[in-house]
Amino acid sequence: MSDLSHVDRYPEIPVSLLASRGVLRTGEWRNMRPVARERRAPCSDACPAAVPVPRYLHLLAQGRLREAYETFTLRNPFPAITGRVCPHFCEAACNRDPYDGPLSIRALERYLGDAAAGLGLVGPEGETGKSVAVVGSGPAGLAAAYYLRRSGHRVVVYEKREKPGGLLRYGIPEYRLPEAVVDAEVARLGALGIEFRTGVALGPGMSLEALKEAHDAVVVATGAWEGRPMGMEGESLLEAGLEYLEQVARGHHTLPGRRCAVIGGGNTAMDVARVLRRLGGEVTVLYRRTAAEMPAIPEEVAAAARDGVRFEFLSLPRAAAKEAGALRLTVERMRLGEPDASGRARPEPTGETVDLEFDAVFKAVGERADLAPFPDAMRQEPGGWLAVGSDGSTADGAVFVAGDLATGPATVVEAIARGRRAADAVSARLGGGYDLPAWAAEESPDVVAPVEVNHAYFSRRARVEPSEVPPADRVGGILGEETAGIAAADALAEIERCFSCGYCNQCGTCFVFCPDAAITWDDGPVFDYDYCKGCGICSVECPGHVLLFVRERDDG
Repeated sequence: MSDLSHVDRYPEIPVSLLASRGVLRTGEWRNMRPVARERRAPCSDACPAAVPVPRYLHLLAQGRLREAYETFTLRNPFPAITGRVCPHFCEAACNRDPYDGPLSIRALERYLGDAAAGLGLVGPEGETGKSVAVVGSGPAGLAAAYYLRRSGHRVVVYEKREKPGGLLRYGIPEYRLPEAVVDAEVARLGALGIEFRTGVALGPGMSLEALKEAHDAVVVATGAWEGRPMGMEGESLLEAGLEYLEQVARGHHTLPGRRCAVIGGGNTAMDVARVLRRLGGEVTVLYRRTAAEMPAIPEEVAAAARDGVRFEFLSLPRAAAKEAGALRLTVERMRLGEPDASGRARPEPTGETVDLEFDAVFKAVGERADLAPFPDAMRQEPGGWLAVGSDGSTADGAVFVAGDLATGPATVVEAIARGRRAADAVSARLGGGYDLPAWAAEESPDVVAPVEVNHAYFSRRARVEPSEVPPADRVGGILGEETAGIAAADALAEIERCFSCGYCNQCGTCFVFCPDAAITWDDGPVFDYDYCKGCGICSVECPGHVLLFVRERDDG
């Protein structure tokens, strides 16, 4: 017989020798209770467009393609575009990263966009009778046009080039973003009743004042297309990188010479270098800092290196001159000093120079906006951009600004996010809008940390990587799309890797583990607090930490 002489050392506690459910209201024992609270996943928090990643992935895994697409497009209408060109801030923040590598979110985004190619965007529920002009049809302009139309306004998009798309069509090479994808998204917007007028530019022939007279509000998203001057001797001998990309987009696949140099370390510089390389050039990138400070997307830098592009770091061109049919570039070697305003080490001159010879040199050191059409009251200094609020509002209550025109060159997804904000600001002024589901209207600022995820429910597994299309198989020739989408089976396998941080994916773990059968189910856990005694097992076991354990008097 066991020795029970020690039991008097413990306080008196209730003990049931029967199944407590239905006999004892064990909820009266509780001083802590579980609550189901949707929280923000770190991937969504890092996304400039705040796309609810775990939510749409869960719908996609269930085969609910339309719902997944509508969930995604509530924040970003173009998954087929950003699924190809986004620098995937989300993946850098993924809680799975330190476990066995981040989820392939961009590949899944592209899968959604391609799978939903036959679906239409959600249109307006009613008409406001208001008219809004959108000037510029790059990512910010197209996003603004969509959310304005969804809000019930008549929308007219003005574009100075012959086709809509802006940077998407004329600034991103075909091998990264095929023109057919841009065409499909523009057609989808047109199907909603958005009108496109091409060949018209903001300026003397179409002023802001004239647009304000014809419309109730104006959203300007003309981007940043003017190359920044370097202030070097012989600069007129250099070619503009962004202009070259536009010419290539128009079908002029001309190599200006065998030996080419590209000055700069941003995304435009990488695109120019890779296009030149694909067209048969020997390409050298000259950058005044080191690889660690390059502002270009790291994977694009790595891809350029794989393509055979050479890099000369700590190299700043000081002068260019024509000599015997070649272009002589005088380059000064630099060294890194203290951080500058950008937070990167400042390049400092050493006085050491070297002469290099090329057949053509391209300048891609950043772009600026054409502010000539705007009144002085809307400009700001320094920086050379327009003075706008976080929602795109300006000193003129009828004029809103979105995209690179206000921020300077940024990513496509950042431009889309700003386009949506500007559109929502216009609707706040004019009326109209679109209904937000409860989850979107009441999003939690509370972000799930890596330590809160229960790894016990996830086996280590390598992530699915999209494959590169062999050059010989790229549709459209040498500039054909280089990355393939992932197959449906791979997409589902990758979704299974998602921790579903902060979002209940209805795994049922809490229901299984509850010792008092105090959890029922209705699209998620429902607690019977009469019988939940607050043991906390459900909160501990919840894989994505959707169930929190709070004090009884906490309102939750």
